[in-house]
Amino acid sequence: MSPDPTSTHVQIDGPASSLSVLHPPLVLVHGVGLDLSMWDLVASDLASDRVVVRYDLWGHGGSLNPVGDLTVSDLVAQCRWVLHEAFSVSGTTPDLVGLSLGGLVGLATAARHSAAVGRLVVMNTTFNRTEEELRGSRDRLALAETEGLEPVASLAIDRWFAPEWQDAHPGRVAMVRDRLASNDLDAYLKAYRLFVDGDPDMPSAASRITSATLALTGELDAGSTPSMSRAIAAAVVNGRSLILSGLRHLPPIEAPEVCLAALREFLDVEVTIGMVEV
Repeated sequence: MSPDPTSTHVQIDGPASSLSVLHPPLVLVHGVGLDLSMWDLVASDLASDRVVVRYDLWGHGGSLNPVGDLTVSDLVAQCRWVLHEAFSVSGTTPDLVGLSLGGLVGLATAARHSAAVGRLVVMNTTFNRTEEELRGSRDRLALAETEGLEPVASLAIDRWFAPEWQDAHPGRVAMVRDRLASNDLDAYLKAYRLFVDGDPDMPSAASRITSATLALTGELDAGSTPSMSRAIAAAVVNGRSLILSGLRHLPPIEAPEVCLAALREFLDVEVTIGMVEV
């Protein structure tokens, strides 16, 4: 049985006055092993002129760990419910931003419920991976299954952040490491298996996504590569790609100012089809 989405842990932020709401509500979906706090460094700015709705995926943060395996449909149903809650706040179709596994959730939700999504931002998200590209993820899944989350957290930190960045931002590194290592192992494994398997129908289903879509990643993201973002942008009806110079896997934490600028450029102004790299 699918989990009840009304038990989802949600956080809603926005302007103190409705007169300050200038844009549609925005739903933010985090990556595997993280939680809604992943967006802390960008959420306040975004919430200055729109309602921002963040939530924890099943088995993460304050959302329950469902019995049995986790499916893409479970995550889509959860996202669809949160989108409805965001719509209820203002009567306006929400925009949707997802990172990594959250990006897969965004793609799958927009493909299945196109009318529920305004603009879509797919950040640092895998797409149509080759067997070679999948091998590293499968190895990390096996490591978590046999040795737990501490070694997985250490590997993630080194993949996601350059050594010099880690030296300059020890607090952010500790926050991410602690969040990864503190996950319930069973819940993490369910989500990571889903991340590895992905949605095999997504490459073909992407053509059903009619929302204006920005596929964004870091230039140095070895897992969610620039070529994958370009492929996402090409697969949807109205897509563009943006490659962030010098960044890796978590722009909202690694470079929140750059992340905010990219999001606002897309979400706050009229968007046209095209490929853009900076």
